[in-house]
Amino acid sequence: MIYFHLVVYSTIFASFLHVVGMNVPLRNSFILRVSSQCDFCGKKLEVGQMIPILSFILQGGKSACCHKPMNKTYIAVELMSPFFVCLLYALYGFTTTFYLYITIYSLLLILFVSDILYLCIPDGILLSYFIIFAILYLYQNPSTFLSHLYQLIIGLFLFLLLYLIVRNGFGFGDIKLLILLCFLLSFKEVVLVFIIAVFSGLLVITLVSLFNRKLRTQKIPFVPFILIGFIFNVCTGDLFWNLIL
Repeated sequence: MIYFHLVVYSTIFASFLHVVGMNVPLRNSFILRVSSQCDFCGKKLEVGQMIPILSFILQGGKSACCHKPMNKTYIAVELMSPFFVCLLYALYGFTTTFYLYITIYSLLLILFVSDILYLCIPDGILLSYFIIFAILYLYQNPSTFLSHLYQLIIGLFLFLLLYLIVRNGFGFGDIKLLILLCFLLSFKEVVLVFIIAVFSGLLVITLVSLFNRKLRTQKIPFVPFILIGFIFNVCTGDLFWNLIL
């Protein structure tokens, strides 16, 4: 029964985060959008048209009112989230680690949407999560806050240096997100997230470029690969380091 509730609530929350990711880069109020309007014509949606996953499938991936194709990011986040949340619960239960990772996942999910749709990583979202975690770490233990602050400073230096060396390889928004992750996670975890993100990104870009040469000159969103690295870290972080060290 607990997994059923996790699936239901995680899909609903993922749908809400998708709305945030769509509207914050456009400076639209996502609170107002939760009343749910069509993305294309602005018509208010009925309850049956707002059911996560099912509505997308039953409507054939199109809006119910004007029959235009909906963003595939809707179904992506609504399918991915329940699997991740259930896996997270199976690994950690309702522990502090569970809530820590869920909160970071919510950040990456918002940026996953905004980066795919607009190639944008809003500074306001990054700042909001920094403030939230700063308060949490200070409340938990001042020494914990200082430890993560030191990691942030180290990450700031390293990733800015990386950006200066490989300027065309990463967007500055990606660098700011990686620096923030140095504050949210342990530095070892950030290294693993970055490694997996880079390798998975290179693999996908190489495979896609073989079939579409035009993509070689297009900008590719990097947050989806950071999200892949984060999920990999959550599932296999300690095992990975034990195998290679």
